[in-house]
Amino acid sequence: MELPKSAKKVLIATAVGLAVFVLALALHRTRWLEIVELKALDHRYRTYADPSKASPDIVLVAVDEASLETFGRWPWPRDRHGYLVRFLREAGAKAVIFDILFLEPDDNAEEFDQVFADEMRAAGNVFLPILFQGEPQDLVPELLAKAGVPVEVRADVEAPPLATYPGVKLPIPPLAEAARGLGFINLMPDFDGTTRRMPLVAAAQGRHFFQIAAAAARPLLGADQVTWESNVVRMGSVAVPLTSQGAMLIDWHGTLERKTYSSYSAGAVLQSFTQLQKGERPLLDPAVFKDKIVFIATTAAGTYELRVTPLSPFTPGVLIHMAALDNLLQAQFMRQAPYWVFAVATLALCLATAWSFMLIRRQVLKIGFIAALAAIYYGLAVHAFTSHGLWVELVFPEGALAVSFGVAATVEYLIEGRQRRQLRAAFDKYMSREVVEEIMRDPERIKLGGEKKELTVFFSDVAGFTTISEQLQPEELVELLNRYLSAMTDIIRRHRGNVNKYLGDGIMAIFGAPLGDPNHATLACYAALDSQAELTKLREAWKAEGLPEIVTRIGINSGLLVVGNMGSQERLEYTVMGDSVNLASRLEGANKFYDTLILLGPRTYELAQKDIEAREVDVLRVKGKKEPVTVYELLARKGELSIERKKVMELYLEGLAAYKRRDFVTAQQRFEAALALDPVDGPSKVYRERAAAYLAAPPPPDWDGVYELKSK
Repeated sequence: MELPKSAKKVLIATAVGLAVFVLALALHRTRWLEIVELKALDHRYRTYADPSKASPDIVLVAVDEASLETFGRWPWPRDRHGYLVRFLREAGAKAVIFDILFLEPDDNAEEFDQVFADEMRAAGNVFLPILFQGEPQDLVPELLAKAGVPVEVRADVEAPPLATYPGVKLPIPPLAEAARGLGFINLMPDFDGTTRRMPLVAAAQGRHFFQIAAAAARPLLGADQVTWESNVVRMGSVAVPLTSQGAMLIDWHGTLERKTYSSYSAGAVLQSFTQLQKGERPLLDPAVFKDKIVFIATTAAGTYELRVTPLSPFTPGVLIHMAALDNLLQAQFMRQAPYWVFAVATLALCLATAWSFMLIRRQVLKIGFIAALAAIYYGLAVHAFTSHGLWVELVFPEGALAVSFGVAATVEYLIEGRQRRQLRAAFDKYMSREVVEEIMRDPERIKLGGEKKELTVFFSDVAGFTTISEQLQPEELVELLNRYLSAMTDIIRRHRGNVNKYLGDGIMAIFGAPLGDPNHATLACYAALDSQAELTKLREAWKAEGLPEIVTRIGINSGLLVVGNMGSQERLEYTVMGDSVNLASRLEGANKFYDTLILLGPRTYELAQKDIEAREVDVLRVKGKKEPVTVYELLARKGELSIERKKVMELYLEGLAAYKRRDFVTAQQRFEAALALDPVDGPSKVYRERAAAYLAAPPPPDWDGVYELKSK
């Protein structure tokens, strides 16, 4: 059994979605587009980074240009670093972290190193940086033991890769011995040169070492034990999530320029220290550093390396360490979503896009739905990022959505495009553009077979066409007929009618099909009135050209009809069948008997009477039908009947009422009066003659006023 068309579409859409999904998974494994995904992550950082989330307890003391102007060129004698440490100790700083390397003795004087060491030892909370390098170093075992940290690597889980280096460079022994802790400051940017991750632990010369932010965080968190697991590093009660590369993904809050972390000039701190020693009021109140974690680093031009981060290509390296420590102390981390989230999201987007494109009929709704789908997924990714610290991949799923859209569009074009083009070609010539567009949005409504619905049928025919054809050469006749039919067709299409067929010089049109329209009767009446008005203009042009004048008669009727594509699978004709069609055809011919131009059936008049001016013409029994019908003449749109014409209608209707009650004398008088105002009023002529005939030979007692029309 053949599947329904909708089921076929679902299967095709599913195949398209799955194919694009498999392609996306394959490309994802190649990592060809990884840099694009990283840039999308950077976009979220730049757009949604919130400086208010940064810890106010982390501050920077910067050796800036102003400091160098006051205290001389860099590097400074080491005793000044000691004075900075003493000032911060006396101010109540919780920890002091240097992002300045002290790998060689002071060039100025050895005692300056000792001053610095003594101050660090007194403070007991100073952390110094170490540096990994390419060659092993001969180190004092005691110092190497102090720099290394105990890290328990669980044997029952598969640990992520651990960065390992051949050698490590420590601060000079006096300073290394005096420091509370040591940590490496090597940065490990991604392959595009941007630092987004921070390894917390690395190995060198047979030992584990902490990154400097982790080295400071350990005592601040009270973490005696550090455990390295498959996807986390546990520091006491804090579990730090790791990427597949074994690094912490930094959750950036902002740049130094955006005042993410408070910054103070090292020169101002030294001036304040000197002023306090002299008993003077200090430039900086020491209270600003109470319970603060203070980073000390150089920010003056030429004294540090600029680093690329998601927020800026010109970032002092110290900000990276500050952001990492901030994440550790607040236990607020950016986590990369598991692979299954990417897979499920991509599959859902691929299938939803393909299904919606293949199943939604209107193009605007298709595009709108798919655009909304892309926007919703983007919103979910942003929400996960800002509210849950979750990095959900954006580029591949959205890219897969776009590819699914393109593939589905191509498949639909190949499968259904030909059918749509055939339908459009079939209807374009006979219907208004807007009706054709509606059909194209739902072509399944146009199918083999029919349906029963109320419609209005319009028949028109040229009066005396045989006589006209005898006056013209065949080429002239064809040209005249084409001009006439083109003008009439345009008017019918403008009123949402469907020109069903041309019957030589005649036209058969349908209103209300193939698309339903509640005003089909009114639209048919308006089309008839406009056709007669246009024909009046054409007759003037044809008269000037020496061509015969064309007069057309129109019959309109409404009723329940069977409408649809009828014929065979190879050859279809969209048409209607039913008694109402026959009556419309008979009414067109009846115009000749009443000398009228447009006659309406009873149902058409009932449906359109609020919009038109019309008069009852007769109660007819047409050829081929037993039941009589009341027939009306269409005169004008509602409210557009002239005063003179209204007077004629009043006299005519008075005469018709007298005629029906057998008062043929009064009837004859009223019809004569109407003809005095309008000598060419056809129905008045007909009834005047009937009244005269009945005065001469009265009708039988059972006369019901029905007139039997014996000819077509």
